[in-house]
Amino acid sequence: MVEWEYPSEKDKMSAVAQMDSAVTKDTTEGWVWHSLKMDKKDYAEFPSDKPRKAVSLLTDDRYDCAFCNGTGEKPRGSVCSVCKGKKRVQLKPPVVKCASCKGRGEEKRGGNITCTPCRGKGYVSVVEPVEVCSTCNGIGRNRGSSLACVQCKGIGVITRKEMG
Repeated sequence: MVEWEYPSEKDKMSAVAQMDSAVTKDTTEGWVWHSLKMDKKDYAEFPSDKPRKAVSLLTDDRYDCAFCNGTGEKPRGSVCSVCKGKKRVQLKPPVVKCASCKGRGEEKRGGNITCTPCRGKGYVSVVEPVEVCSTCNGIGRNRGSSLACVQCKGIGVITRKEMG
């Protein structure tokens, strides 16, 4: 059995998350990256660097429009493109707050571009049972990237697959 060494705990977690590489200490060349294949049983050996967040499911069917903050105008003097001036949006419960925009409804704080995953509403309808996305750890984006997580599509949660 090969014993793997990592320069730091962060590098170890990064390698495990990618599930395709690791490094070993080589006295002649320094740190060397290698291909790594792991079984599901090996995952338990590497605890995640952050504890998983609890998922908060909301059951209301109407919410204040996150994009215009419930004013019905965005930009000021114009009809909000998300709620069409109605100040509230309707969603099919259960819903979760969008992880990508943190419920603000806009790509960047103070911007006029709607968040892609929630379409500016700030909330997203989900299908139960749900769990925090293991790829992005519930933040809706992969580390070091401004793009939405491919696994959860930027929402931060995924529908858990039932066994049996």
